[in-house]
Amino acid sequence: MKKNLLLVGIVILIVAALFLGSRLIAEEKAAEVSLNGTVVDMHCYVTHGIRDAKHTACSNACIARGVPAGFLAEDGTLYVLFDEKPFSVKDKVAGLADIPATLKGTPVVRGGIKGIQIKSIEKKNAEQ
Repeated sequence: MKKNLLLVGIVILIVAALFLGSRLIAEEKAAEVSLNGTVVDMHCYVTHGIRDAKHTACSNACIARGVPAGFLAEDGTLYVLFDEKPFSVKDKVAGLADIPATLKGTPVVRGGIKGIQIKSIEKKNAEQ
């Protein structure tokens, strides 16, 4: 009898853990947001802090070669950029490195890494 009660208790704990775990995973993907900031090539920005107008050509060339792209929001938050599907974002961000831009997308967080799935991105107009 004690063995059956122990087994039932374990099953209840497993079901509760699975339920709570699935809720936590679902909460890691937020609603769509609109952010202002700049596209950066992750290598130069993360390893050297480079992200200025003198670096734009290099940054665009690196992203075109496949170096991961990021988005540095105005509040200083750095996001790794992802497409909505599992493809490179290099075509979506071509020519936008180190230039003020507006990005719309869905933020995601996994293992402490902040990312954003791009819905749209465009050069910011001077009057915005």
